[in-house]
Amino acid sequence: MPPVENHVATSRLRTGKEYRELHTWIDDADPKIKTERHDITRIFVFGRRFEKQYGQEGLNEYLQHLHDDIAAKFEHLQHDVEKMTGDILAYFGVKKGSALNYTVQQGDIDIMKNAGLTDADLAHCLNVAKKAIEIAQRTGVRLDLELVGRGAFFHDLGKARSHEIDHGKIGAELGIAFGLPKALTDIMEKHIRGGMSEAEAKDLNLPVKNYTLSSLEEKIIIYADRLVDIITDGVVQIESEREAEDRFEEFIRNVPKYYKNQVTYERYLGYHREIQELMKG
Repeated sequence: MPPVENHVATSRLRTGKEYRELHTWIDDADPKIKTERHDITRIFVFGRRFEKQYGQEGLNEYLQHLHDDIAAKFEHLQHDVEKMTGDILAYFGVKKGSALNYTVQQGDIDIMKNAGLTDADLAHCLNVAKKAIEIAQRTGVRLDLELVGRGAFFHDLGKARSHEIDHGKIGAELGIAFGLPKALTDIMEKHIRGGMSEAEAKDLNLPVKNYTLSSLEEKIIIYADRLVDIITDGVVQIESEREAEDRFEEFIRNVPKYYKNQVTYERYLGYHREIQELMKG
């Protein structure tokens, strides 16, 4: 289950308060006491206690704590089942990442909605996930489609708080607080400018680190994000999604919104050419 610090972080994001005493009481160091305090048959008793002490908001945080723990338990169960299934398939020569498709799960959609993402931003994320999966399938390369789909879907989580250049950083922080895997939070942080260098991050007043993309899955997500912008923004006139790919170089060269600067232009151009070459092969 999520550690106390994760619960504290999510309370801070939701309410501006940590409710550390509440979360520490529930997650007592004594396993027996901790189990008793997670007993859902005692929600009424414990709930009244927290409502009296903290008000309605405290009661909500208590219930949310239990909800997050239950979700984490089932996520671990799902992981165990998937690992067992993967081990069995691997025994017969079917490797991880060889699945033919991936669909965004309702649980992930709920996370985005609960974080406060607008309907327009949510639609964008769904479109990017769909396009990224499509591109990954067309490359003919054995890829982790779950990483492609989830990474593409969650890339703009930070827009629940900001639409500025810091939304990648904020998204990663939210993702960590929600207990999302590091592979996903890395994508949220890296997608700004398509994988910045330390020097670029410094110029943009972002945490100084190397944001370079490290996998084909990440490059496909970045490429899909830019393609969806071209397809849906209405900045350029196209008759089909295929035209967005065919004229990609023209669009990013001539539309400042898409190329930002010379360094970013060359980066996107490189992803486009690499991925298109794989799809042709």
